[in-house]
Amino acid sequence: MSSKSIPVFFSVNDRYAAPLATAIASLIDHASDENNYDLIVLYQELSQENQDKISSLTTNNVNIRFIALDEKFGNRFDNDQNTLRADYITLTIYYRLFIGDMFPEFDKAIYVDADILIRDDIAKLYDIDLMGSIVGAANDRFIATDPVVAGYANDAVGISNQLYVNSGVLLMNLKKFRDTNFTDKFLELLTTYHFKLIAPDQDYLNAIAKDDIYQLPMEWNLETAVMPEDFKPARLVHYNLFEKPWQYNDVPFADEFWQAAKRTPYYEQLATELASTTDEIRAANDSKAGTIMRLAKDLVKDPITLKSVLGENESK
Repeated sequence: MSSKSIPVFFSVNDRYAAPLATAIASLIDHASDENNYDLIVLYQELSQENQDKISSLTTNNVNIRFIALDEKFGNRFDNDQNTLRADYITLTIYYRLFIGDMFPEFDKAIYVDADILIRDDIAKLYDIDLMGSIVGAANDRFIATDPVVAGYANDAVGISNQLYVNSGVLLMNLKKFRDTNFTDKFLELLTTYHFKLIAPDQDYLNAIAKDDIYQLPMEWNLETAVMPEDFKPARLVHYNLFEKPWQYNDVPFADEFWQAAKRTPYYEQLATELASTTDEIRAANDSKAGTIMRLAKDLVKDPITLKSVLGENESK
């Protein structure tokens, strides 16, 4: 008899089906027989073929189910005209902020991006005591170490770059999301100001929850884009930003990624993508990174920012 059920949310489209399957394979590799793992894949466009391939990874204690994001939004918010001040397409960009509202049956859950590799039992992440905080997440190393985006976090978002967290791995106190009307606060900001941001859902989460974030240790979200020196106890690797192991060689922990990929129906597809990724594609990724940096520089100059608006609200 399993001792507990651990809800783990993902969100994916057809483009990320193969990395998601690899992430799930790595989760299964480290799953304890003592637990049940309820994997909930939120999607907007995910073919039946991909759903069937991912479902083939199901085990006795790892269940995988798929929920159409638009349908879930519709069922949850159809009768709430206040919420619908923002259209569905806009809202679904911020799906992880609505998990508490969409799934009232859960008081606590994990959310993880698809571009991850799990190296330990994810139940250990779930078991971390949030000490009453609304969310647990790890400091974003890119934001913490780069002076341009560090200034953006401090001066536009309104949170110290040393406390700004990455939203690719979240331990969520869903009951507190509901009890504090988190999404109402978010929707008011979204529909009133339409801020231009470099990482929209992540920036809103940091700005609204900044005094209520439990700082997870880096080992639960080791971001490969900015690797610390000689850091070994990685329990969860996050291929954040642009250098993914299915497009770049010599990415940290790539050997383990490919070992997990071999246990999915997508290994050949991923290997083909790596072989066919051109220098032009990689240059385009570099260009996207440059765009983020330029935008971060510009946005700190805006007179109306998350920091200025929330600071005004706090002073009232």
